[in-house]
Amino acid sequence: MSELHANEKVKVEIFGTAVKATYSATDTKQIQKVIRDKLLLTEMEPYFKVDVVVKHKPNGKPEALIAYMLRAYTYTADVVRLDIDEQYNVRSIEKSYVDTVDEFAEIKTPDLKLKIPHGGLRPLRMPDMVFATPVPEIATAKAGVETAYKIATSAGYKAIKLLGKDANLANYKRYLSGHLKAFGSIGHGYTGGIVLSDGNLTSQWFSSLTRAALKPEVIYFNSCQVFNPPLEPSIIKAGARTFVGGKINLLIGPSEEVFKCFWEAILNKKAKMGPALIACEKQKYPVQNAHGIAGDLGPFLPIPK
Repeated sequence: MSELHANEKVKVEIFGTAVKATYSATDTKQIQKVIRDKLLLTEMEPYFKVDVVVKHKPNGKPEALIAYMLRAYTYTADVVRLDIDEQYNVRSIEKSYVDTVDEFAEIKTPDLKLKIPHGGLRPLRMPDMVFATPVPEIATAKAGVETAYKIATSAGYKAIKLLGKDANLANYKRYLSGHLKAFGSIGHGYTGGIVLSDGNLTSQWFSSLTRAALKPEVIYFNSCQVFNPPLEPSIIKAGARTFVGGKINLLIGPSEEVFKCFWEAILNKKAKMGPALIACEKQKYPVQNAHGIAGDLGPFLPIPK
């Protein structure tokens, strides 16, 4: 009996977009089969999950599949475009695809509500800090968020956690543009964005913001390749005080240790942010210069005048 391919059982999920929110069972099976046969089963790289966006022609017929292939051992999203005909037959495959259109821009972001103890609802009140991961099934990702949350609350800040389905586009967009003190996220990424539970938060979205939209946030995306154009400059241009992210492919496990160390250093030990990141990487990560930091590199709290 032959062994299964490493990617045989990888989950393939199809994201809805403004063009088409859901797909029939028949279309879903066809799309999943294409991704498995043409990508997953031809790759030696182990994958954790694949998210797919279907691009459509003006008449609504399918034109291409954009596959965001989330690696199993790093927080890397490999982006691949498959041009298809209307019956999902593959015409060509483009690896390392650069998507210049934000397929998720028109996904509705409903007004957020927070539950209160007596079961009612009240309008969203912004916390000081948010820590989130769309992949809490990765134990080290969930632990990283839980630890950062505890560090923040022990330092006296009002913080919340977003796990799994709550780490979605609506929540990320609302909180990131809510003038928080800090936002930390752990999950897969690429040079153009990060992958969330219901879509991708892209450089195009950050570029659409006004210059002061992210002020005064310290943003840390524990994701691969995000400290590169076009994502890194779009975040800084939108007003982030400081941005930290992966320059290269970040290992799952060691990268979260740097993430936890950074928040402990700047919130409780009052270390300067630039030196803290360098020190944490030296202590916790197997190679140096895997992370980048831009913007204000000084203390998290402004030095009193």
